[in-house]
Amino acid sequence: MTSPLEPTTCPLCGTVFDMLPRYHGILCRDCADRATDADGRRLRLTNTSLSGGFAAWYADRDRELCEEVSVTHVVYVDGVRCRADEGRFGGIVVRPETETAPETGPETGPGPKPGGVS
Repeated sequence: MTSPLEPTTCPLCGTVFDMLPRYHGILCRDCADRATDADGRRLRLTNTSLSGGFAAWYADRDRELCEEVSVTHVVYVDGVRCRADEGRFGGIVVRPETETAPETGPETGPGPKPGGVS
């Protein structure tokens, strides 16, 4: 029996990892775990229940919801504007908003400078 997983490459760091083909272009776990809001505050991205949903919580505060990201799904990873969504069968997937020319930092729009510093 063949595996449904295919090798994919993280568009930020170049790490190769196995993922379902439907998630082409997503960030690896290490990069996704560095997600911040537009002000550079670190986030914890979660499902809202066992059946899915999406919420963004501030990583430096216990149970403080980041309402803006929970609604817009816009996060920044190393200054690259990304979109975070719930996966089809649970979990969270993060991908650059445009894989070919991501919007980054204050030079092209809102968001932290590379490295997550505002």
